[in-house]
Amino acid sequence: MRLSLKSQLSIAVVFLLLIPVASAHGANSFSFIMRNGSLQPESAEIVQNDTLIFYNVVEYERSLELDKDEDGVMDYQCTASGFNSTNTEDECRLWLDPINWTAGEYEIDIISNGSLWKTLVFTLIEDVHNESGPPSGYSFGDSLEGQNQSEEGVTASNEFLLIGALAIVGVGLLTRRRGN
Repeated sequence: MRLSLKSQLSIAVVFLLLIPVASAHGANSFSFIMRNGSLQPESAEIVQNDTLIFYNVVEYERSLELDKDEDGVMDYQCTASGFNSTNTEDECRLWLDPINWTAGEYEIDIISNGSLWKTLVFTLIEDVHNESGPPSGYSFGDSLEGQNQSEEGVTASNEFLLIGALAIVGVGLLTRRRGN
């Protein structure tokens, strides 16, 4: 049985209508390489929820320090050992948890051989999600009204799936009938 192009397109449209649509992004990693004479990159724009990874590629250790609220207390400290390809002790990681980090400009001091080697300036950008809010009629909590509305939503969703399945079967029957 061979389906016509029109039938194939009809089936494809039905499938596309049944596929749920979602849009999201996950956390990313942003890498910095600490070389002999340079830090690459020297600055960055980073989004909340990203992780900064500092790779030390020299023979001696380097320490990273950050006082994010400039109160004299280090909010982040890490020491990366000299380069070692067999483990991860030669790197430092900093996760920019949106709960603890607000948008703004930050500086990380990199200490090498007991003195300031480089300062990384990075701009932290707020992780903005454009959401339309809960669907109409949705209620938070365990109220009876919310449960009834939730059950209605499940019923409506099941009805939509049933209609989609019937449409697929109908298209299949029409194309089969035309093929005979």
